[in-house]
Amino acid sequence: MGASASYAGALESGEMDVVIGNWPNPPDTLRTTALFQDRMVLLMRKTHPLAEQVLDADAYLNASHLAPTPYSVGQRGVVDMYLARERMRRNVVAHVPYFNMAPYLLLGTDMIFTAPARFAEHYASFLPLVIRPVPLDIPPIPYYLLWHDRTHHSAECRWFREQIVAVLRSSGPMH
Repeated sequence: MGASASYAGALESGEMDVVIGNWPNPPDTLRTTALFQDRMVLLMRKTHPLAEQVLDADAYLNASHLAPTPYSVGQRGVVDMYLARERMRRNVVAHVPYFNMAPYLLLGTDMIFTAPARFAEHYASFLPLVIRPVPLDIPPIPYYLLWHDRTHHSAECRWFREQIVAVLRSSGPMH
């Protein structure tokens, strides 16, 4: 689904049965169950000028950041919500509409990308990217499964949700 799509509407209409989300505030109109939490890390190309440095907060904030396009108007992601609360601002020089594009864009630029560890570890396992710690105390991101009341009592949908929960909760350490 694109950035303008309504996940809540797609769940309500039956276009989708479940959504895995990590929004700071999931819609109150949907049912949720917690899946896992993930810590934030920095992802950059191996030959990035900052790749071999230990970054402090100033170096992190002043670096050239690639950031995801907000999923809806007026919404901020976890990183930008944290920075706003702390009265900090990072140097975002480009936005990417699809999270999975970010690792590929990093390969030819001097941008860094703040991302969940599981995401970063996946891409760093087959692309020339490195993972570094974020020099700020950004809280872990909670991930959860969302569904509409319409499918809550459906045996098939309940089985499907149970399969997703079982796989995600058993797929490695919770960060």
